[in-house]
Amino acid sequence: MADFFATLGKDTDWEYDFKKVSIAGTVVFSYVTVIPALLSGYLWWRKSSAEIKLADTLSLYGYCLTLFIPISLLLCVNYEWIRWLLILALVGTSGGVLTLTLWKVLSQEPKQLALIITCVLAALHVALILLFKMYFFAPTHSTPSDNSTTPHE
Repeated sequence: MADFFATLGKDTDWEYDFKKVSIAGTVVFSYVTVIPALLSGYLWWRKSSAEIKLADTLSLYGYCLTLFIPISLLLCVNYEWIRWLLILALVGTSGGVLTLTLWKVLSQEPKQLALIITCVLAALHVALILLFKMYFFAPTHSTPSDNSTTPHE
């Protein structure tokens, strides 16, 4: 969608890249199922006293990805500095909800282990957000300065 808006009104023909849609679906589905399953499996293997079930972790990850929808639409704005502000807002809100919720659940674990697990999961969440930004919303054409107030052409 970002590519479409970048080429809108120009003499070039826009072509969709269905491969990106397939990759996005695979990444999101994998992220929202594999990471919670690994977390739940690890806590079950440790016989953890943390009371979080697989359904709870799946729901938590699903709700945290809900903010991706409006942000993805806003990322079509053709100003790179606005895109980065939106990414920071997404990391702060979505990542914050995920991290704080997991920290509360994992607080029954030894503090060092809880901190390591929470930091790894937060890093994976930030990596997902950055992957989306760099792969799906990268500027199609560069300008002399990304700090300018003109859109990318």
